[in-house]
Amino acid sequence: MELLRYGQSYKVQSRDKFNKIESTGHFPPMVRVNFLDFGRGLDRKSAFGVNLRWQDIESAIKAFSEMGHPDAVKLRNALDLANAVEEVGWKPSDETKSN
Repeated sequence: MELLRYGQSYKVQSRDKFNKIESTGHFPPMVRVNFLDFGRGLDRKSAFGVNLRWQDIESAIKAFSEMGHPDAVKLRNALDLANAVEEVGWKPSDETKSN
């Protein structure tokens, strides 16, 4: 996970939209979430962005699962089940890539 500081900006609104970052070369694909005008008060507005790789998402799912969050546990179980059936040779009927 990377934290990016864009500088101070008073003209843009805060956003929490995920943006796809195209993979170049050997770098893995990532998503970026921007936090523009982040902070309290007029003098503490800064713009930040966070780049997330899949391993960051997996770490978050694991942490939520260990805390007992029901949706995270279901997702972890579904991923484990999908990995198990693929290991024994199951392939989806439409041959689309699952990862």
